[in-house]
Amino acid sequence: GYVGQGKYQPSVGGKHTKAYSMWKSAMTRSYCDKFHSKNPSYIGCSVCEEWHNFQNFAEWYYNHDFCDLGYDLDKDLLIKGNKEYSPKACTLLPSELNLLLASNASRRGKYPQGVSYDGFCDKYKVTLSAYGKGVNLGRYKTTEEAYEVYKKAKEAYVKERALFWKDSIETRAFDALMNW
Repeated sequence: GYVGQGKYQPSVGGKHTKAYSMWKSAMTRSYCDKFHSKNPSYIGCSVCEEWHNFQNFAEWYYNHDFCDLGYDLDKDLLIKGNKEYSPKACTLLPSELNLLLASNASRRGKYPQGVSYDGFCDKYKVTLSAYGKGVNLGRYKTTEEAYEVYKKAKEAYVKERALFWKDSIETRAFDALMNW
């Protein structure tokens, strides 16, 4: 990537702008081998050619309705499983929503998301992270049964949070969350 010629500066008063920090992070997540060694879920990610020029990314960013709110850059809500940062695929989301959508696959272990084994009662425990804490959704005989309970609760929670943020996220992000 390169800064390019234009009106957008990477730093103001010796401090990186939010747009530059976000752009640099997308470039790092896509192309830095050292980052990939610690975050393998980003292997295979890329930044569209247009956004290799910081000026083009900054133009997109500053024309976004919610750029001044300190939101996160999300690349895979609008296009499930997407690996490319681009104007078509990206949106800005409050950290709460962005974190809510993270799968944490690399830290999860052998059980499905939201499911853990409880050896004390020989069942599978379901926990949903909601409202800043873990919410116990019960214990079930099989991982499949436990995951179905988790999935339904997570979908309902995502929709609830989408409704809460509806007026503070772009319409296409809201629609994607309601269909998540």
